[in-house]
Amino acid sequence: MLKFTSFRSIWLGNATSELGGALFTACISILVYELTGSTTALGSVWLIYYIPSFFMQLFIGPYIDRFSRKWMMIHCQLVRMVLAVLLLLLLSFNSFTISFIFIIQVIVGLIMPIFSPANQAILPTVMEKEKLAKANASLDSTRQVMVIMGPIIAGFFVDYLAVEWVLLIIAVAFALSALLLVFVKENYQKSSVRRPWIKEFREGLASYFEHKLIVWLGVFFGFVQFGVGVTIVTTIPYITSILEQPYSAYGIFMAGFPIGYTIGAIINRQFLNVKGIGILFTALFIGGCTYLALGFTPWYTLAVLTEVIAGMVIAIFNIYNITLIQQAIPNHLMGKVTSVRLLIMRTMLPLGILFATLISPYVSIRTLYFVIGSVICVTAISGYFYLKQRNVVVT
Repeated sequence: MLKFTSFRSIWLGNATSELGGALFTACISILVYELTGSTTALGSVWLIYYIPSFFMQLFIGPYIDRFSRKWMMIHCQLVRMVLAVLLLLLLSFNSFTISFIFIIQVIVGLIMPIFSPANQAILPTVMEKEKLAKANASLDSTRQVMVIMGPIIAGFFVDYLAVEWVLLIIAVAFALSALLLVFVKENYQKSSVRRPWIKEFREGLASYFEHKLIVWLGVFFGFVQFGVGVTIVTTIPYITSILEQPYSAYGIFMAGFPIGYTIGAIINRQFLNVKGIGILFTALFIGGCTYLALGFTPWYTLAVLTEVIAGMVIAIFNIYNITLIQQAIPNHLMGKVTSVRLLIMRTMLPLGILFATLISPYVSIRTLYFVIGSVICVTAISGYFYLKQRNVVVT
């Protein structure tokens, strides 16, 4: 895939961007915890990120299709670079406060709903349809590698050098990503039509809901994100209290999902001829079963293996899902439709965080995992037979 110049620039730009983002996430978490020593403060920081992110995702869709996706992505990366540099300067001059972290989270929460759909929408403008699945698999596998590397690199630099070095790497990564994206040859035609936002938003919704399979996959995507939100709150007590493991075991457990995701992306890339809704719904059913397994297993090793399996099947589902959208939706509607999909994520994930925060004092973590897994499994089976009866097929 790297022989295609524009894809190579997108791939390298995504790699450096994801590394910078993973480092930024780890860096902010470390700074907040060192300053406050409070897990509540950590939770508040991420809720502050998702609230503006949700509202931006709600309104930005129509505008993704009006302008060059490449230059939107470049501007987003430059803003993230500036934020990293400002935080570096504040730390260097001992002027850092928790308030600035909140400001950063609000700004990044406003930026990512622009960057993410533009990033997904630009790929069909530089690649042929039959190569999209392989391209998405390459991007997703690289993304997960960076998710694994980010916390490891951040922890090493913070332990042995200083957090300022992490921020310097972050700033360089975002700057390099912006530079690489400049070389993308985007097939972009500026639209001379400027319609009211509400009309374009409705057009995106209508196009999304015209495709029953994509709608059902969006429902599953929402359940998965809700489950992810629950695990953000429950994973540490699950590993340390229920499975009685040290914090180092928590890091290994967290690496299980992205490792599995990378394997799943590679499998998806090697078996591109496998098609059908059975593949999608089987992947989601197995994903639900992994929650059930976490709810029952008394063994830490099995829990880590379960996370690896979860990453593998969710990778197959996500890559197939994104590819279907890119192949089925006209390019001039791509930004709107991908924004609807991401809006589901930015709605369900914080709801999962809030749900787990409110109910975990009254319900055991194992019970939470069992309920989530059961809902996903039942919905997977129901969705498969519903679409099968209506002869909905993957084209």
